[in-house]
Amino acid sequence: MPEPELSASLIFSRTPLAELVGLARRLEDAGYHRVCFGEAWREPVVPMTATLAATSRIGVGSAISQIYPVNPVVTAQQAAQLQELGAGRFTLGLGLGAGFVVERWFGVPYERPLRRTREFIEVVRGVLGSPEHGPFSYEGEIFRVRKYRLPFAEQAVGVPIHLAAIGPRMQELAGELADGIIVGSLHSPRSMEETKKRIAIGADRADRDPNEVALWYYLTCCVSNDSERARALARRSLVYLTQYPHYRRVYAEEGFGALAERIAGLARERAMERAEAAITDEMIDRFCIAGTVAECRDQLRRYAGYPGSPVLHLVPFRIEEDEVVESFRLAAQLAQAPAGARATT
Repeated sequence: MPEPELSASLIFSRTPLAELVGLARRLEDAGYHRVCFGEAWREPVVPMTATLAATSRIGVGSAISQIYPVNPVVTAQQAAQLQELGAGRFTLGLGLGAGFVVERWFGVPYERPLRRTREFIEVVRGVLGSPEHGPFSYEGEIFRVRKYRLPFAEQAVGVPIHLAAIGPRMQELAGELADGIIVGSLHSPRSMEETKKRIAIGADRADRDPNEVALWYYLTCCVSNDSERARALARRSLVYLTQYPHYRRVYAEEGFGALAERIAGLARERAMERAEAAITDEMIDRFCIAGTVAECRDQLRRYAGYPGSPVLHLVPFRIEEDEVVESFRLAAQLAQAPAGARATT
């Protein structure tokens, strides 16, 4: 069975932009298919621009850009220019973000997420198509556009739009409207089969082939020359996810509900060492790959029969960013055949 095509998600707050670009180039040289930038502590457009300008083969995209703090017309303008800069290598990943972040940081009410997502995608697509189809107007319940046309493109700009979706209705919306879906960090063979069913429901509403909807899934990846240190990083990453209600629901669906609630309570009390100690080896083995390069390569084979493509990531939650960078530098080797395998081919 072929090994999965690898992508990486780079989410950093303080690491210099030049270092992020250098890491993306390292992943490109190693054979990664795509590098994504997530909108967490910094916006993704500038890092994506710098990376597209400094690379030539690797796909570059957002996974994800949040839709609450921005206007879809501006997002479409940015996407069209990024696609021009990257000569077709750009993918736009959109998502809601966490409600408490949206309201606390951006001062925007976290309201009507499904309607906002539908209208946002429709406006972005309409603006991208305006050079070919004429000035775009839209009268939605949330967004309104009057006779706008992209001034710097002569033809419709094709930009794949992927939607981050965890809940069933959002996954159905992805099947209906998006070119792809991005599944969050917690999943299993059972949950992925449910995701495929929901994509198919949405695709049927739009008379689409569900197989046309690409499926990416985040996969926590902790690589170190010290296997135990890698597993310690995985524990911190799994504690981080308990802060979010949608991930606690997934923990519950996978049989870890009571434990996840207890860990979340410890995290709220700032009892982080106790929270990390409560993460079980079963949780690490279920939701992460963690260890040395050789161990992670072996663990990655578990996903060879998984639907879709993994996006390896490691959030710098109680982890120094230098250590996250080093983990990705080591993870670059996962896209390459082991030395012994190369020697025998």
